[in-house]
Amino acid sequence: MNTLNIARINERSPYEVWQSSEGDYNFQTEFDVLYRISFRIEQTIWDDGAYEFSIINQNQKSSPNDKKVRDTIFILIEEFFACNPDILLYQCETGDNRQDMRDRLFLRWFKEYGNRNNYFIKVSTIVAEQVTNYTAIIVQKDNPQLETIIKDFDDFIGFFQDKPQ
Repeated sequence: MNTLNIARINERSPYEVWQSSEGDYNFQTEFDVLYRISFRIEQTIWDDGAYEFSIINQNQKSSPNDKKVRDTIFILIEEFFACNPDILLYQCETGDNRQDMRDRLFLRWFKEYGNRNNYFIKVSTIVAEQVTNYTAIIVQKDNPQLETIIKDFDDFIGFFQDKPQ
């Protein structure tokens, strides 16, 4: 993955973003919530060109409905795609059984996002061991492989949905 341009991010971001030594992108809100955004190579569905996108509340502080968090995250996503023509795979964290709330919040953010028409997003659910997992792909609509990417994602999700009990 090509490194994101921190200066370009901070020109537009409501929160100052910095890169950690591990390569993640961090920002702290005015409510002292520390977020870590990561883009990790993802090879579950595709051999290359896909990254898992994660939003982690590092200090586990309660986060109010903060529009600046949404805006900062979407600026990071835009910068990712400006530097990388790849696929983002997003999965809601399941450790505290609040993944359905995270899924709804992210989808609401995406619907409110001004440049949403530049991207294709598809959300699916996978139930494994009585836990519902929400996963999504985000791809630029002008990606020449968009139809193939969607089919690969659907096939992957279908494998889990058709799995015998």
